[in-house]
Amino acid sequence: MQRHGAGAVFCEMSDGTQARILSVDDSGALHEVLRAAVAGAAGGPHLSLTPSRLSEALGIARLERASDQPYSVAFISLPSVAAFAAIEVAAQLSAEDGDLQLVLCPTADGPSLADPLKTRFGASDHVVLLRQPFDAGEALQLIRALAGKADLHRELRGAKASTATLNRDRFAAQTAAKSGFAQEAQFERALMDMFLQSVPDAVYFKDLESRFVRASISLAQRVGYDDPNELVGRSDLDVFSEEHGMQSFADEQEVIRTGKPILGKIEKETLADGRSTWVLTSKLPWRNPAGAIIGTFGISKDITALKRAEEELQNSSDLLQALLDNIPDRIYFKNAQSRFIKVGKALVTRLGRTSPEQVIGKTDFDFHPPELARQFVHDEEHIMATGEAIIAKVEKQVGPDGEPIWASVTKVPIYDRIGQIAGIIGISRDITALKRAEDELQQKSKELIEASRAAGMAEVATGVLHNVGNVLNSVNVAATLVSDMVRRSKAVNLARLAAMLKDHGQNLSVFLTQDEKGKQIPSYLEQLGKHLADEQQTLLRELDEMRKSVDHIRDIVATQQGYAKVGGTIEPIIAVDLVEMALRMQLTALTRHDVTVNRQFSPVPTVFAEKHKVLQILNNLIRNAKQAMEANLDGKKHLTVRLAPNGRGGVSIQVQDNGVGIAPENVAKIFGHGFTTRQGGHGFGLHSAALAAKEMGGALTVHSEGLGKGATFSLDLPAQPKANGQ
Repeated sequence: MQRHGAGAVFCEMSDGTQARILSVDDSGALHEVLRAAVAGAAGGPHLSLTPSRLSEALGIARLERASDQPYSVAFISLPSVAAFAAIEVAAQLSAEDGDLQLVLCPTADGPSLADPLKTRFGASDHVVLLRQPFDAGEALQLIRALAGKADLHRELRGAKASTATLNRDRFAAQTAAKSGFAQEAQFERALMDMFLQSVPDAVYFKDLESRFVRASISLAQRVGYDDPNELVGRSDLDVFSEEHGMQSFADEQEVIRTGKPILGKIEKETLADGRSTWVLTSKLPWRNPAGAIIGTFGISKDITALKRAEEELQNSSDLLQALLDNIPDRIYFKNAQSRFIKVGKALVTRLGRTSPEQVIGKTDFDFHPPELARQFVHDEEHIMATGEAIIAKVEKQVGPDGEPIWASVTKVPIYDRIGQIAGIIGISRDITALKRAEDELQQKSKELIEASRAAGMAEVATGVLHNVGNVLNSVNVAATLVSDMVRRSKAVNLARLAAMLKDHGQNLSVFLTQDEKGKQIPSYLEQLGKHLADEQQTLLRELDEMRKSVDHIRDIVATQQGYAKVGGTIEPIIAVDLVEMALRMQLTALTRHDVTVNRQFSPVPTVFAEKHKVLQILNNLIRNAKQAMEANLDGKKHLTVRLAPNGRGGVSIQVQDNGVGIAPENVAKIFGHGFTTRQGGHGFGLHSAALAAKEMGGALTVHSEGLGKGATFSLDLPAQPKANGQ
């Protein structure tokens, strides 16, 4: 591949010849520059310019070449949106005309085309790269140089052809003589006969009325004849359907009228019996030695299998396109340079474009912020280096409006025919709504946890108030007893006795020794003293019980206040202290229901947790155990609390009762929100306790042998809380 520079060598064409230039550009900008160049040409070869759109270029070049007026130079614009398609057209032009000089004109801001150009043209000296924009003078110099080069190529090829023809004739004459042919004409006829008998394609010669003059045996057999001579004098209307026969006749008459061949026409041949085949047909004028057209000759290659494969490929392509156009997921194909080579409609819309052509050939850097594009390309480079696919990767991206969006991305490698990774296929599914729903669900879950926790705390508070009420009942009973004793106290008699002694103050000794009432006073005082002493002991005892009850109430209230503090603080926890605190909070209820508490405490390590959550769990478990034993008919109610290391540096706390037990079908549901087996229960307590345990990275489990066999709840606490309770 050459690059145009100041040191280019210019070759003039022979006088009287014409240099024909083909300009291929859908925008028209290239045409204008080349028109100015041709208009400014002075001296040298005569220049002729033919503008063409990309889709028409191949057809125009073939037609002019068949008319013996081939182009010398083709300028082909490579726009950013259709550069690869233009390169394919250029490659086809070069393949069909080896003398044609190509000038490929990419845009200044277009993508790098080094790799695709190398792939399609290799080191061809027929291709020049001239980046746009360029001026008319530069184009004119290049045209003259390349036109001269094309002319020299054609002259050299013509000289080689003349030499080859002379060699052929000389060699044919020598071969004919050696082979025993009397005349060279017999030798040529034998060659033609052998060719028509052996060639697998349908070969034929027709006269001016499109009747067969000679035909290959393969053509005869295709249309149902054993001997090709049976076709002589017949036309296509005799062996094909009327529709195909008329079209074939019209084509041949056009070749005869214009002298222009029909090359590479794809036709569907339908035989008279209804069978159909596809052929690639070329028809050319048949001339006599004087150059007059005396008919046509042609060759038709059966491409039915190829056509069917093409239809299958097209069907597959249509299905793929239908998938790309209709599936809501964003599907795309990229080459080894992470450039888009095929994209779905959803991706086009996602990138804020209106057509796939606006995306093809570009990279993620053309559509996304650099940081995000680098992340995409890094992932794809890893895939192409290792062959490891990326499956359902959740990515945070930025939408066309700048708002954050979420996608589930899958990328897998594409392999070429020799097993090398040639690119990737990507599928990106928009999960923004799902992500938002997850966030909302997470928020609702937090709210539910708080509600459950609040409900659990309220239930504990209700139990505490109930305990306070029970203690207040004891205080009330003691206060009533003290009040009754005070009202009935004989201490009031002391006032009457004092008044009596005062009245006899002048003769008190006579009154105490001689008066009947006076003589009883010492004995009465002795009895009254004993009575008042007993009464004092009783009052002191009741007042002491009242003080203890008040202290108990204060302890319960203080414990509940500590429990009800806002949580979230992780602190060292001494498990035995929390167990004892929870038992004190439930002491009155346990005592009133005659529950015997058995403590089985082993030495355990100090763990880190949220104190209020552990208390919430223990209060729920102790209260539930008490309630489970209320119906015990034998009156024996045993609550066992165990403390032991859990073997992982943490603590295991078990609360066991001998109550009603749990049915097997309810064990798995016991911690469910709203599930309860107790009439009037709401199912918040155990649910909130299980959530609290999980939040601390621990677990709350239950075991029961069945109904009537009690239950054991186990709280497992880790040495350190884990992030997010995971």
